[in-house]
Amino acid sequence: MADTNQLLQGISSSAYSLGKSLPKKKVTRDTSVFSNVVDNIKSSSNSSGSTSLGPITTQYGGSTNYEKFHPGVDVAAPIGTELKPYTGGKVIDLRTGKLQDPSKPSFGNYVIIEDSQGNKHRYSHLNKSFVKVGQEVTPDMAIGEVGNTGSTYSAHGGDGSHLDYRIKNAYGKYIDPSIYLNRQ
Repeated sequence: MADTNQLLQGISSSAYSLGKSLPKKKVTRDTSVFSNVVDNIKSSSNSSGSTSLGPITTQYGGSTNYEKFHPGVDVAAPIGTELKPYTGGKVIDLRTGKLQDPSKPSFGNYVIIEDSQGNKHRYSHLNKSFVKVGQEVTPDMAIGEVGNTGSTYSAHGGDGSHLDYRIKNAYGKYIDPSIYLNRQ
């Protein structure tokens, strides 16, 4: 074991010495090749602050009374506003029967739709849902109504009704749902 450690230290020391002896070269990168990528991202993002459903009140990565990093987008809309999914897929989970309760963190009533890539789209704080688990849905179908169930609040004296829209990819990681918001 001691011989192995000595060997590794010798190799490490030699590599360090070699690195120090090489001539220094300033590396410059031409970033203009990425300009079209940046332009595509800017054009697909929602810079207006609103959607076809209503105004965005919390952006992806923003903060709320319950989260320092909000992994979804909140969209304000009156209770009862018809909600169509931002993508098609299969309803894999839903919850009903919840009321508004700002004292306990909760998504309230929700519908989760899994798309063809395995992404799970959660539509939370619903007043009502119109779908069943196992049902296939398309973006032109109403899946429920916006509500204020679960832990909702208003910073401006309203009833707190909104859609909390979140997406987890097939690996269970949250992704920014903004690109889906104006597909209707």
